[in-house]
Amino acid sequence: MLGWFVPSVGVAVVLIGLGLAGFSSLDAHPFPGDPAVADLLVEVALCGWLFLLVGYGFFFVARKESDRIVRLWRWVLPPLTLLSFLAMSPALAEVAGRHWGEWGRLKTMLQDNEPRVRAFSSRADGVLSNEEYERAKAWLLEQSVTFQFKTEPEPVRLRLMRTVPPYVGVDFGRGQNAVFDPVTMHCIYSD
Repeated sequence: MLGWFVPSVGVAVVLIGLGLAGFSSLDAHPFPGDPAVADLLVEVALCGWLFLLVGYGFFFVARKESDRIVRLWRWVLPPLTLLSFLAMSPALAEVAGRHWGEWGRLKTMLQDNEPRVRAFSSRADGVLSNEEYERAKAWLLEQSVTFQFKTEPEPVRLRLMRTVPPYVGVDFGRGQNAVFDPVTMHCIYSD
């Protein structure tokens, strides 16, 4: 069981270090196409926390309460796990922020317009022909779908950017565009 304890402590310490390093590299207002530091940190943290959780389960099933290693596990790993969670909280907040608040409203707008654009497609897979793309683009321009972020000087505009789902992207102005997966809000394309 010591073979699981040492890697678990290592995982917790690495998560704390990554969280602190990531905190210093997170931008207060990142452009969605910037490197996904927060997303990577959260994915690594979830894997690490799953490893720790599995370790907790194995330890408490396999060992007696009086064993020294179990007592050590209980005294060392919960505080380290809590510290790793606190260190990762800025990255967690950034990723969660894409699903609530301002980004949540933008997500809803993207999700509302995706099926409307897909209705222009005559194919089962939803791919738009050039003609269908032009009609859908004109329709979306007529709708003039804009959204104002508190941190952006100008409103962003939804526009058609692709012939395959997800079709609708966000024009941030100044030549900055991004296309998001409307469910996860991961940036899948930016320029």
